[in-house]
Amino acid sequence: MIRIAVVEDHEIVRDAVANLLGETSDMDVVATACSIREALPLLHKLRPQVVLADLALEDGSGMELVRALRRERRPGGLVLILTGLADAFAAAAALAGGAAGYLLKSQPSSELLLAIRTVATGATYVAPEIAAKLATQQAAPKPEANASDVSPRGLEALSYREQEVFRQVVWGYTTRDIARRLSISVKTVETHRTNMNRKLKVRTTADVIRLAMANGIAVAPLVSSEEIPSS
Repeated sequence: MIRIAVVEDHEIVRDAVANLLGETSDMDVVATACSIREALPLLHKLRPQVVLADLALEDGSGMELVRALRRERRPGGLVLILTGLADAFAAAAALAGGAAGYLLKSQPSSELLLAIRTVATGATYVAPEIAAKLATQQAAPKPEANASDVSPRGLEALSYREQEVFRQVVWGYTTRDIARRLSISVKTVETHRTNMNRKLKVRTTADVIRLAMANGIAVAPLVSSEEIPSS
């Protein structure tokens, strides 16, 4: 029996997933939560084998759960990301950060069950759409650096925390929002943003949004090419 926790801040999605898994003979949903704050004590107490978590939660990133469970250095506690973000950057960052798999909400329920069973065995599951994007990205020749370009190559140079800040920026969060969501100081966020901008060869939030859009990275729904914040 695979013991599972579902961490999702949309109640309808959380309940639907929990009900589906609860009706599956080899799976047992031992906990559900809507936030990192609510999830962590449950994970410590109930120790599920697989944690199914959204990447974007109301109080931070699902990757916070990955880091928390890795710090415990115990068997199990594998985090399978379930998200609507179908861009390769988010997937690569999640997998590099220790996520056991990356599943899209647009996939059928049969793939959800397959993904859970796959990561429960210790293997990695990546949605076929994402796997194809990652393969294409790895096979593509690297463009030559040009000091005047806003180059996507800079994304690869970002530290893990800088990648998190980058993701929060393109989701439309302010510096204060990011500090709260990542549980770090405003000054630390500002430092990360300065280093991020230097590596990406950008100066403003508008430049960051344009870079994200140019590379197929999901941005905040209300942000468009005609409505890009300037700072």
